Amino acid sequence: MRTWRLIKDIPRSGSFNMAADQVLLDKCRDDADPVFRLYDWECPTLSLGKNEKIDSLIDLQECQNLSIPVVRRMTGGKAVLHGFDLTYSLAAGVLDSQFPGGILDNYQFLARGFKHFFQKLGLNPVLLKKSHQKEKTEPHICFSEPSSYEILVEGRKIIGSAQRVRITRGKNSQPKRFFLQHGSILLKDSIPLILRIFPYAHEKVLRRKIHSLQSVGIYPKYSKKELISLLIESLRKTFEIEWNNRNWNAKELNSIADCEKAYQPLEVQHV
Repeated sequence: MRTWRLIKDIPRSGSFNMAADQVLLDKCRDDADPVFRLYDWECPTLSLGKNEKIDSLIDLQECQNLSIPVVRRMTGGKAVLHGFDLTYSLAAGVLDSQFPGGILDNYQFLARGFKHFFQKLGLNPVLLKKSHQKEKTEPHICFSEPSSYEILVEGRKIIGSAQRVRITRGKNSQPKRFFLQHGSILLKDSIPLILRIFPYAHEKVLRRKIHSLQSVGIYPKYSKKELISLLIESLRKTFEIEWNNRNWNAKELNSIADCEKAYQPLEVQHV
């Protein structure tokens, strides 16, 4: 039976959370166990995709007014408003026997565990094998548009994920590929706040496309602590793994502190 390291983190800043995921990917090794991290946010935080364009459709001044830090992820995709979600990341080797394929293969593999989680909650999750979305009505909002191998409940997106792959080349060795996937399971309704940050978004469209565990009647009937326990157990059973509970050590925390400089919140005057 394989072992995955489990980090159940305390609420952290946006810059810490982004830097921590970067460090997990940087420290992936051939012989290392996959690392699954569950994390939280000190305050509502907006994360933007690595190459997401900042334009008039994002009101950064309103983010500042609302004390919502804006950070960039190392992964692509669209904006996600955190603080209303269960956020996770997983770092592993692509050539690990559990993760033998490319980006879409890894999405599909990990989706099995999340699908099991939603099923245990009594929902009817559907795995979207291929995105057929053509019209991008909300260009900046991640949860307005499902991607391939994401999970829908009642036809609406309830979890969103993004991935980054890294290739390392050692002397006289084959290239090695590692990946980090992180994402969010929507816990409660964030649409009212999203509409303030994205003033051109349409509430009717968002309500039609986005679900949360609150809107399907799961939260707060199940507490956040209970949901985390159920998610961890669902992943354990799905992937037939054992968990090694091991939080950050001093060396890792120092690496994260150094890396945080690259993930400082954006400032209005710099945009």
